[in-house]
Amino acid sequence: MTPPKTPPPAVKAAAPREPSRACAAPSGTAKGAKPLASPRASSTLALATAGTRIIAYVADEDGLAVQTIDVDSKAELASTPLEGKPSQLLVMPDGRVLVAIRDKAKIQVLEPGDKPESPLTSKCSVDTAAEPLSIALTPDDRTLVVASGWGHALTSFTSDVLTKKTETSLAREPRSVVVSDDGKTAFVSHASGSKVSIIDIEKGSKTELMVRGHNASFTSMMKSEKASLEKMRAAGRLTPEMEKRFAESEKRMLARMTRPSVQGFVLAKSIDPPGRILAPQVFADPGDPTERAEGYGHDGAPTETQSIAVIDEGTQQPFDASLNFAQARFSSAGADDPRDHQADCLLPRAAAVDTKNKTLLVSCLGTDELISFDSAAANPTVAEKRRWRVGGGPTGVAVDPTKHRAVIWAQFDRAISIVQLDHRDVTDEKKNPPPPVIHFDLAALKNPPSAELQLGRLLFHNANDSRIARDGRACASCHPDGRDDSITWATPLGPRRTMFLAGRVTGSAPYSWIGAEKTLHEHLATTFDRLSGQGLRSLELDAIVAYITTLAPPNTIVLPTEDPKKVARGKEIFTSSEAQCSSCHVPSRGFTDGEVHDVKSKTASDKHASFNTPSLAGCGGAGPWFHDGRYATLNELLKGSDGKMGKTKHLSDSDLDALETFLRTL
Repeated sequence: MTPPKTPPPAVKAAAPREPSRACAAPSGTAKGAKPLASPRASSTLALATAGTRIIAYVADEDGLAVQTIDVDSKAELASTPLEGKPSQLLVMPDGRVLVAIRDKAKIQVLEPGDKPESPLTSKCSVDTAAEPLSIALTPDDRTLVVASGWGHALTSFTSDVLTKKTETSLAREPRSVVVSDDGKTAFVSHASGSKVSIIDIEKGSKTELMVRGHNASFTSMMKSEKASLEKMRAAGRLTPEMEKRFAESEKRMLARMTRPSVQGFVLAKSIDPPGRILAPQVFADPGDPTERAEGYGHDGAPTETQSIAVIDEGTQQPFDASLNFAQARFSSAGADDPRDHQADCLLPRAAAVDTKNKTLLVSCLGTDELISFDSAAANPTVAEKRRWRVGGGPTGVAVDPTKHRAVIWAQFDRAISIVQLDHRDVTDEKKNPPPPVIHFDLAALKNPPSAELQLGRLLFHNANDSRIARDGRACASCHPDGRDDSITWATPLGPRRTMFLAGRVTGSAPYSWIGAEKTLHEHLATTFDRLSGQGLRSLELDAIVAYITTLAPPNTIVLPTEDPKKVARGKEIFTSSEAQCSSCHVPSRGFTDGEVHDVKSKTASDKHASFNTPSLAGCGGAGPWFHDGRYATLNELLKGSDGKMGKTKHLSDSDLDALETFLRTL
């Protein structure tokens, strides 16, 4: 890579003003750059035109700034400081740049100057639900929608002055949002939970679409067996015992032949053919929690596999073929096609559509690759076209149709990669080698993360590293963003719900659900052993521990909808001698006591009866709850654990609601 450059001059951002006309678009002709190809959905990198120049705006999370870059000259033109940590940005048709400020729960509106060399000017900022992560614009340019992760909400605003219109509560961990061609519907992906939310933008109503994987041949077999049973029932030959055996068998097989989906960080819209929502994700095989496994998940099978769900905008239903995990990859050159031997994209983090080639481009964190798939296929996952090696930590990608290339932001390397999107097939490479990928580094930060933290972040997201896991999983596979995948895995000790990490590990020793390890180093060693990983060097273990312990808790912002009086009442109940919550979840010790207790939660496959008291920090945004994920909601947990873990039976519904509200603020 090229040597780091001298940073461009930065200016102090103007003080934000209240929304109204302060957020409005510049009057008259749009100033500065205009969006290139109008993607109408945000990313960490967006392309724009400034006269004859192609520029890239980058949401620089480490630098807390928007970087302006001339793509062709590879020059850094300007750096604009922000109010907080940016997640993604969107260039509006009128030239404004909207930036989601993740840790401040705001959308900051920036305006370019007459020249791209000038830093952007902050016009205003508007409040959102906690942790805004992505933005999309309706086709009529009138409405913005913002997906907020920790606030689990989709909020709509007028695009002119950013006046709030509607807010819809969603399931946990919403991430990416795109809008239908008619502008009426928003589609939102979720990092965990196997779903895509579908929201009527004007009404604020929603439905949830499950995007779990299935085995099509198994589904056909089960339908046939059910038909046979119906015939036996009609003939009076089906006994209650036979009914019971079939139901039990069906339940076990259903658990084995379906797959929860995770890593729903991105969405893209197919333009040709139109009306298709493309959702890169990952299918997980957690094994049978009623049985013990050698590691985490099903023994002897690929534990996680790449997937791209295809959803029809009109019917709002997925293509069945896109959820069939039993299909083999497409091979256009026979059994020795090298694509059949390449690693799956287990951490998809950005996506864009190349309309000329009719392909979906997906950037893969952990393997540092950009992969193109046939966007017109019923199951794009099995129709891979090409791969390119790009910079480390690719979190953003945009297509420049004027020069038919993709521009990628590599956050970990702090670099830009440029890929020419030619038509040749991978089998033609020996005769016609593709153009090389161009890389260039941005200037080094004045106050960069320490080398140890950078190494720890890299290792945490390192997929297909045999030192960590034999099956290619990274730490971030089960702990996206340092949180959790909401999955209960089969393990050597019984069912184990993935633990939430961010903001919860410091001072919460011992570790694991049975409290068997006194330090994170010991716990990591046990984890890598169960993943059949070869293990890391002590220096690398130190780095990954340092990274984990500095992961910021996402709940530093109290949600605006929470009633302070209700929170205060919930805290009073939590610390009361009657409820006894704080006797084990000690507030001064990070809401744990560092002890193991038998709370009568042992299952048939559990090896132990006593479990470590988990920290409650961030518990409101986790779920399902308990070591085996038996409680789908906090309300179910509070009611179902009475007498075994604290006392809640005496509480009224309003007090239970107050207690739950308080827990969501921790």
